[in-house]
Amino acid sequence: MSARLRHNEGVITLQSPNRIVTALVYPEFGARIGSLIVGDQEIFITQATNGDPLSWGCYPMVPYAGRVRDATLHFAGEQYSLRQNMAPHAIHGTVFDRPWHVIEISLSTVVLEIDLGTDWPFSGTVQHRIHLTDTCLDMQLSVDALHAMPVQVGWHPWFVKPDSSTLRFAAMLPRDSVGISMEQRVPQPSGPVDDCFTDPEKPLTITIGNVQAKLTSDCSHWVLYDMPVHATCIEPQSGPPNSINDHPFVLSAGARLTKKFTIDLQQIT
Repeated sequence: MSARLRHNEGVITLQSPNRIVTALVYPEFGARIGSLIVGDQEIFITQATNGDPLSWGCYPMVPYAGRVRDATLHFAGEQYSLRQNMAPHAIHGTVFDRPWHVIEISLSTVVLEIDLGTDWPFSGTVQHRIHLTDTCLDMQLSVDALHAMPVQVGWHPWFVKPDSSTLRFAAMLPRDSVGISMEQRVPQPSGPVDDCFTDPEKPLTITIGNVQAKLTSDCSHWVLYDMPVHATCIEPQSGPPNSINDHPFVLSAGARLTKKFTIDLQQIT
């Protein structure tokens, strides 16, 4: 894709007022932030050479985040088949690999919108607001339901492998044999993980080159995936994987769910 800046095509460049921070937003690739540069330091893994939409940038996960067991939704006595994009499960929602519409844009802010699509059995819309300041990247996801439905939202940032980090949580929800989080709460292990966590013990911080990033969100859960040698994913989610089945948050028809995610950015010497 070329870097032309058009209303619903190409790449949108957001610039902080002090011109130190730059974010590239890709409407055609799931309204993701595909690059975040502070000074000369890239923070995110940029576009995947293999074209895999799951493996780069920072993208919204709606109306579910993480895996959904056997790609099946159970709701109100009915059973619905979802897109099986990580066999045998569904993963990360229905909007991360589809084109979004740009509905508002300025030098430092863009708002994008999309419907939930044909891979979700209920009608609704999503807005992703991305705002860049001199010191942070602010993101907000809002879901509007046309019908009552279970909803979960989150973000999936692929960070360049940190040089150091403080990523400690009070409890981990370990995965079962097929990779779905269980309700059991256990201490966080010392080694690499691909699991869901709650209750950060300290501010979640990572240092990449000369940039320190602090992550905050009003989401209740975080998935930490630090097994890759080139990247670490720290994903705020409004519930654990498969929560749309296990403990669904039901959004009433005509209601809205909004969650926020902020990455504070500081250059260090």
